[in-house]
Amino acid sequence: MITTGYTNHSVYAIESDIVRYAWAGYCIFVLLSSLIGDTTILIASIKYRAFKLPKVIIAFIQHIAVCDLMVSITFVTPRAISLLSDGGIFPETLCHVLPYTSYYLNAVGVFLICAMTCYKLFMIKYPFNILTLKNAHMTSAACWVIAGTTPIVFVIADKNDVSFDYRSYVCDYHMSSKVWSWLSILLTTMFIFVPTCLVVANTIQLLIMAKRIARRGQGRESLKRQGIMATVLTAAVYCISVLPYAVYRLGEKYITSVNEPHCFFEKHFFKIAQSFVLLNTISNVYIYCMTLSSFREFLWARLKLLIVCIPQNNYDMREIPLQTVNKNGAREGQHMINTCGGRPAEHMINTCGGRPPEV
Repeated sequence: MITTGYTNHSVYAIESDIVRYAWAGYCIFVLLSSLIGDTTILIASIKYRAFKLPKVIIAFIQHIAVCDLMVSITFVTPRAISLLSDGGIFPETLCHVLPYTSYYLNAVGVFLICAMTCYKLFMIKYPFNILTLKNAHMTSAACWVIAGTTPIVFVIADKNDVSFDYRSYVCDYHMSSKVWSWLSILLTTMFIFVPTCLVVANTIQLLIMAKRIARRGQGRESLKRQGIMATVLTAAVYCISVLPYAVYRLGEKYITSVNEPHCFFEKHFFKIAQSFVLLNTISNVYIYCMTLSSFREFLWARLKLLIVCIPQNNYDMREIPLQTVNKNGAREGQHMINTCGGRPAEHMINTCGGRPPEV
């Protein structure tokens, strides 16, 4: 592991403990949001089938959730620990592994979002397509495999170009080898090409959706509109999250260098860019809550069940009578809740609206 100017604590570290702990708190929030949100997405889509979307799109959503979980564990967690300890405390071997894992997972996320966007556009343009769930999983598997070339290129270029970076408070690959003078052209092209393709594809989807709503009315296109908006917002948040980092990578050789450590662009803007990247890790569950009514209903039903199962004011919730209403609006009478376990009450709540048989 090499030593660079970025390992200088007195120059690049955060001077204020309040700011450092605030950034650590943000990372912990990202970690918890990702663990809870992405796990919920996987359970809701696999076990409860709470997403009323085409199966091929659900497959991409599941792969993206798995990728975000891995990012939160291998990238966000080490940063939070480093911020709380105000330095790198990881062994050299782990410090070598983390940067390659981070760049690999970022590449996987990019490929999966691009694939989901292209699939959705193809399904809108050609409604009677032959895309199957197997196609989606095979494409996702290809994304995971192809992204593996990213760490391989880094290792071939300079496997030892890794050190702890006080700008981001994680071990990072610095691309300081001479070979990156021409490899950076490829990296720059990717930062420009991928967001541009996503913007173009999403614009086409929105235009098609607007035309169909104007022609057929909003009601018939409601579910399709929800799927389009979920896909568009996922890609849009990704583009916004990587924009500051792309600006840094494009301008770092022209604006500053390691010999100018006190430059705002080098010392502070990089931290801002790294914080924006994390938005892509936590955004999906919020996007699906806003755009997919079926997912909202699933979460609301689980939340109500959780509230019912929590004792309040030292009373057992199983002993609180409720009145159900049938389809015609007439009360069915009092029934007892028995959703949290324990001995059954005289009458059970019938979630389908009818009166249960006498016990």
